Amino acid sequence: MLRLLVGALLLLTAINTRAQSREERARLDAVSVHLFLTKSGMLSPDVETIDGFGAWNFALQGKDIDGERFYSFLIKVRLTAPGGVFAKGPQAKVVVTHRRTKKVIKRERIADVYIGPYGWTIVPVWVADGACGPFEVVVTGNGKRIAKSLEAACGE
Repeated sequence: MLRLLVGALLLLTAINTRAQSREERARLDAVSVHLFLTKSGMLSPDVETIDGFGAWNFALQGKDIDGERFYSFLIKVRLTAPGGVFAKGPQAKVVVTHRRTKKVIKRERIADVYIGPYGWTIVPVWVADGACGPFEVVVTGNGKRIAKSLEAACGE
């Protein structure tokens, strides 16, 4: 009887551990791209939300941001999971590619992420010297892929 009880307890522990490890994976939820504005020292709104967005020779055009310049940008990667989880190991991958040359200018793996009790966290990925594109930002994680374009060009 004791052997049966111990065996059942070990089986339940193994099942619980396996289920818990599946839950402790972060899910890729959203991605946004923000330019670092050198005049104000602020980050722009997500470039996809700026009316009339355009960038030429480090200068921005768009509603409420004309005259600002940028040289770098920030990618915000939002990951979700049940609250209070430490998701061990690789969770997502960010790749920034120059669309014309196909050169990868930034590759970053997101791993070992704590997601607080509210159920989400935002992981920053900084791209320095990222003003002369155009660029494609691709974030993959847990079977999901999100792609963003950054239309920025420089004269030669």
